[in-house]
Amino acid sequence: MAGVAEYIKESYTELTQKVTWPTWRELYNSAVVVLVAAIIIALLIYGMDLVIHFVLDKFYKSLA
Repeated sequence: MAGVAEYIKESYTELTQKVTWPTWRELYNSAVVVLVAAIIIALLIYGMDLVIHFVLDKFYKSLA
């Protein structure tokens, strides 16, 4: 049990004294980059879906 307590103590010390945490401004900028990238990827997938739907619709209508 002493090993677990020592592990928790060392983990806490490392997280509070040795880790370099980003500033709020850096977190905000990173969040904006992720949001913009997610929107761009979603729009690309939506565009591909529209194209595939159009092509398949024309294909199936040509068979009937």
